[in-house]
Amino acid sequence: MKKLTFGALAGVLAFSLAACGSSDSGDDAAEFPSGDITMVVAYAAGGPTDLAGRAVSKYFEKDLGVSVVVENLEGASGAVGSAKVINAKPDGLTLGTTTASAISRVPTIEKVGFEAGDGTPIGVVTESPGIFFVKKDSPYKSIEDLVAAAKAKPGKITVGAAGAQTPQAVEILRMAKEYGVEFKLVPFQGDAPALTGLLGDNVDVIVPSYNEQVRGQHESGAIVPLATMGPKRLSYLEDTPTLAESGFDQLTYGISSFIVIAPKGTSEEIVSRLEASLEAALKDPATRKAAGELNVPKEFIGSKELQARIDDEVETLTPVLKDLFG
Repeated sequence: MKKLTFGALAGVLAFSLAACGSSDSGDDAAEFPSGDITMVVAYAAGGPTDLAGRAVSKYFEKDLGVSVVVENLEGASGAVGSAKVINAKPDGLTLGTTTASAISRVPTIEKVGFEAGDGTPIGVVTESPGIFFVKKDSPYKSIEDLVAAAKAKPGKITVGAAGAQTPQAVEILRMAKEYGVEFKLVPFQGDAPALTGLLGDNVDVIVPSYNEQVRGQHESGAIVPLATMGPKRLSYLEDTPTLAESGFDQLTYGISSFIVIAPKGTSEEIVSRLEASLEAALKDPATRKAAGELNVPKEFIGSKELQARIDDEVETLTPVLKDLFG
């Protein structure tokens, strides 16, 4: 038998190891999921992040064939729950439903256990700009009324937001710094508690996204919209002006995107499987309804596009956030 030289033997071993490595990589996707999944919702139960997370989790159970346990872990404008996911083992068995701002903005403002832009985005479930809402018996009948009152009584009118550093909260702070219109910001642990605060007369105004709870109170006539925080008017609130139309042309970033994320270092194979499952979920009528169909994007926003958005927001808003929060 012909003997292998040392160099030839090394080549065979190297080829064998490479083949094993390639097989292992394929096995990651083939074997996923290898157990039950925990979906960490980074905000309070009942809010839009919670609705999105639970709707998607239910579909994942059916599509991936494992149990998905939902865990609400709120705090620090979504950063507490997000940190748990971002720093978890990257096997796809710990996922999170959070907001893009919790990933892109909050780490710029305070130490939260991860850096701005960390984590592995899977895709967007729903997204909505913040909307100024008051109770039906409020003395403020328009955004102009509210602004005039804030100018007359700086820092006295209370505005509830779903956290201290949410997109909506940042726009409220920018109104004071860049336009001289000062409100008193009152952070809540999510949109649902903020809505309760408004209905209970604990705040004068709130700036939630248009989730199912808010929509229900709006359609019942209990609350009234004054202005929206996105760059364009909303199709379902055509008569409600934007802040940009109302003299605040730079305030167009108050948009909440409710997203699914995986830990840092999650393999492309697992990301692709989760992305495909999420896209299928958002085509499912029951999932869309449970998540808040009005705010499900018309075109699916997957991992790469969402990562690009987060990267752009980190680059664009970091100087603004540092100026506001030091």
